[in-house]
Amino acid sequence: MGIADLQSFSKNRNHQAKPAASSTMTEKDQAAIEQKQPYENPKWAFWRRNGDPFSGKRYYESGYLYRRPVRAYIENEFQGQQIYDDPTEYPHRDIYGRVTIQKKDVLQYISPTESKPRPLLVQATPEVIKNQPAGDWRRLKMDGQAPTVLRISEWSLAHGHIYLRWLRVIVVVPLILILLAVPLSKAWDQTEFDDSYTEFPNYTWDYPKHARNRLDARPGREGNAENYGIKAGVRSVDLTNKVRLLRPRLLMVLKSGLWELTSETSRIPYVFISFTAMHFPFRRSATVSADQAAAARDRLEAFAQEKTQEAGMKAYWIDFRCCAPDEDQELHTADVHRMCDVIRTAENILVLLPELSRQRKLEWGARMWTLPEALLARRQEVTFCSPSETKTISKLAIAEQVWDDGDAMEGDHQPTRLLAEHYSNVLTLGRLELFTVALKALTYRTQNGAFSHGDVAYALMGLLHHRIDLDRSDSLFQALAKLSLANDSDRLIERMVCMFPDTEMQNTGKDYNLFLALTEPDQYHTQLWDIEPLCQVAGVAVQDQTLILDSCHGVSIRWKAFPQIKYKRPYGFRKLVAEFFLRSGLYWCAAGLYLIIIYGSDYSTKAQSLDPAWANFEHSADWDRDVGLIAFGIVSIILAFLLSMRAPAAVRRLAGGHVMQSAPWLVGFEGVMPVGELETLIFGNYEQRLTYDPSSTPFCERDPDERIGVEPRWISNPSTHARPTLPKAHRLFTLVDTGNLTVSVFSARRPPSVALVCGREGGMLRAVLCHYERSDNCLYKETVLRMDSVTLNQAKCLSWVKVGLGDNRDRLVHGQGQQGRQGTVH
Repeated sequence: MGIADLQSFSKNRNHQAKPAASSTMTEKDQAAIEQKQPYENPKWAFWRRNGDPFSGKRYYESGYLYRRPVRAYIENEFQGQQIYDDPTEYPHRDIYGRVTIQKKDVLQYISPTESKPRPLLVQATPEVIKNQPAGDWRRLKMDGQAPTVLRISEWSLAHGHIYLRWLRVIVVVPLILILLAVPLSKAWDQTEFDDSYTEFPNYTWDYPKHARNRLDARPGREGNAENYGIKAGVRSVDLTNKVRLLRPRLLMVLKSGLWELTSETSRIPYVFISFTAMHFPFRRSATVSADQAAAARDRLEAFAQEKTQEAGMKAYWIDFRCCAPDEDQELHTADVHRMCDVIRTAENILVLLPELSRQRKLEWGARMWTLPEALLARRQEVTFCSPSETKTISKLAIAEQVWDDGDAMEGDHQPTRLLAEHYSNVLTLGRLELFTVALKALTYRTQNGAFSHGDVAYALMGLLHHRIDLDRSDSLFQALAKLSLANDSDRLIERMVCMFPDTEMQNTGKDYNLFLALTEPDQYHTQLWDIEPLCQVAGVAVQDQTLILDSCHGVSIRWKAFPQIKYKRPYGFRKLVAEFFLRSGLYWCAAGLYLIIIYGSDYSTKAQSLDPAWANFEHSADWDRDVGLIAFGIVSIILAFLLSMRAPAAVRRLAGGHVMQSAPWLVGFEGVMPVGELETLIFGNYEQRLTYDPSSTPFCERDPDERIGVEPRWISNPSTHARPTLPKAHRLFTLVDTGNLTVSVFSARRPPSVALVCGREGGMLRAVLCHYERSDNCLYKETVLRMDSVTLNQAKCLSWVKVGLGDNRDRLVHGQGQQGRQGTVH
């Protein structure tokens, strides 16, 4: 079955007409279909898998008893919007090319064993289960899988009165000996295990909207090579094919005492006229009539002609005369976006103002396009003109007197000041700094007359080397990402994926905030240039704020339960003695029982017989031998009992101590727990194996003398220390790395099911934690953790994965993201 057939199949399933009532369909069943309610066949009522996914009831499936989320709570968490069971069926193509079609309901993840989406089961602490309802995921109680013999031994050695402890030991010793007699792997045995983390089996089959290589772009309708701009397998078309203007396309030139518009612009010196529609309303609008607009144009042209002649020039460029008319939208937009070339070749920049007051200058400086108009000037000064006077101001002075950067004026990073110094050759900004500083400066300018949502990107394009083609369907994020990929911006987008900006800024849903966050240190006090990318952006996805990444290392996060951890430990003399006590007791007991049973039964048989030889036997050497062996058997049992009394302590000794290597897992749970209780749950006892990572998340606390993580005080002593304030709609989660034996506490809206290692900084890796969205086969960024560098060698490299950097809070809300998804194989 091809993709087209799957699309048709899914479409028919989603949009089929109401089925006719049959003789076997009850009225209740028909009403459930008409109301789009969850349908349950009465014949299979006990099978609850297809019940209401938000019923809040308990269910049992695949060996786990869990509770489904509550519909009313999720509707309140999603800002009061109604959630319903989406009838759309979404096809999903897994990493092996197999296609499954399923509706979306609760949060899902990619199963590492099946490579298909499955509902996510999240274990939670008793405190969380009691006090906080679950989000849109299924929840179950935390449980560990420590060896049974170790848990029994720890119970017998638990605190209590000495007589009670001895009584528990006596009770559990026979059970311990029986468990040890079973030919299974013991808790302390050195076992071989895979030293790699659980892989994340996912791949995106979507075409990028803007591919880094045109070979990866969606083909044309015919699907041939010419649609890519490719001949003989060689790429001939880049992300941009914009031609630079060596000279203006049109100029206003003074000829024989008359000003006329001409296309013969070669070798004609000219000035560039800058103004704002606030001062000269030359366009017709709701508040400006056609006559008023025409009068403003005439007044502005006369003003420009006068100041051009005063500057000793006979030609000028002004946008409403030298740009294409609005009717020719494509050429008009191209003229505006190539205005930077006109500015660079102009002899001078003339700024026309009604008067040279500070207020008028600030109004002019509030325009977005004033940045390239002043910064790209050939000279270091810009001429400000009023009808009565003319004044020349340097670029550095303009940054101080004319441009207002809002809140950034109070800090050390004044964007327009840095740009003015860069273009005045006072200092040199790197490619990363130039892109981010210019973007920050542009966002503080007023966007007057924006041609598209990505107009900020096209204004920024004038300050960079390479150009991009206009795509009116682009969002601001898509346009900025495409512009960054087209220019040598030191892999800015890859670095942006690894940044951990302020959570409130990231969740606003505004595209430019994702880029604005790059100009400031993130929550780890790291600058953009401190990050070394370990992945590559293959393209910009069709969905907004979404990228397609390649070569990142992925690790699946396990949430349903802690597995039984296999580990290796040193084997010393004390463990040898402990194993002697444990195993010898069993051997002495077996030997004593054997002697008593064999020789005791023989002795009893002969004593009860009437054989006359018995009188001679009791004085023979065989009598002495049998009695001696029986006595030795009794002593062996007594010795076995005494040795076995040390069995619980011996099991603790054999299963404890320093861990040299353990099987690597990333296991998470909802809530927090003291590290002693957590280690006991995972390993069966507390031997200080687990430690808090000293710098993995903002919640970490460190030892003042050594770089060692310590348990946060609000976890160890919750009664005396308040919990930290979390961002809106965030919850606390804990991630246990059994490979490095570290614990990290972080906050997120949803439990992330995968960790993508995308970069490194400061001697540690940057892992982007994401949750999985079933409907579009996309990972959505939840948070960023810092991990030990050795993790990179134990995580497997991934091919194309789709990652969304924005917020996905409305994934269950009616009408969100439905268009364009239906019937598409992701």
